[in-house]
Amino acid sequence: RGWSFVGPTTAYAFMQAMGLINDHLEGCVLRKEIEKKRSAFQRPV
Repeated sequence: RGWSFVGPTTAYAFMQAMGLINDHLEGCVLRKEIEKKRSAFQRPV
């Protein structure tokens, strides 16, 4: 049961899903929207 191997592709996809990595291109409309939301996000303490 569970995962027997976590490779770089899986780790990168997980980081994308969690919002740690923004792969949208510089001219993409979504990139600006995501950057605004990321800067407004308050980490819980």
